[in-house]
Amino acid sequence: MAATSTLTQRPVFTAPAASANMIRSDATDRMPSSEASARGAAIYSQSWLLTIYDWWVLGIVSTYAWACSVPNYTLPWFRSNVRQGQHLDIGVGTGYYLAQTDLTGVQVTLADLNQDALDATKDRLVAEGKVKAEDTHCILHDITRPLPPSCPKFNSMSLYYLLHCMPGPVPAKTAIFSHLKHNLTPDGVISGASILGQDVRHNLFGRLIMAFGNWNGMFDNRADNAVDFDSALREHFHEVETQVRGVIFLWRASKPKV
Repeated sequence: MAATSTLTQRPVFTAPAASANMIRSDATDRMPSSEASARGAAIYSQSWLLTIYDWWVLGIVSTYAWACSVPNYTLPWFRSNVRQGQHLDIGVGTGYYLAQTDLTGVQVTLADLNQDALDATKDRLVAEGKVKAEDTHCILHDITRPLPPSCPKFNSMSLYYLLHCMPGPVPAKTAIFSHLKHNLTPDGVISGASILGQDVRHNLFGRLIMAFGNWNGMFDNRADNAVDFDSALREHFHEVETQVRGVIFLWRASKPKV
């Protein structure tokens, strides 16, 4: 398989009451997240993983298992799709991508199923001078449900290394775009990166990581493929650009169909 290819189109939320910068949700968003979603997010409660995540996942694994260097491909893709104004980062991990991006003129909102990941990311961004604590909002939220009504329209959204962790086939994962597109401004952009399971060639290292991730519930991506993702994005957005680097599906979409 070539290192890169461009596809063509084919025929969670509970907010602590005392926190001033947590966005509140209505009662329907306080329903528990699915067991599968919760399993995928629970791993980020382990402080040791947050400590080594950048080195292991974004360094070693991305480069040698997924054949997609973060500094060379994923990070530039992320940076090019962050717009001034309101930005929503979904599935925050450790905040690496935001920490490596110029956030001048950007007001950041963080959304995740895991409070530890939200806290660690916000603390990192504040400590590194990327954001001000009082201007950065956090949403403890299951992204399979609509965002809280109090959320603004966002100029950009990012979902990096998230979709392969979500349970279910591609149509179930991409159903999130049916509501996320309503939270995007007319000229806004949504982008992301995800590990594919089908129609790509995984090396031995990658196959081992895939087997372990799907076994323990961190991943659910054996059937994930670029064509299905591309088609799903085109159902919800007028402009879609996708490519595959190694086994990573990079995508961006704009002009939501609402």
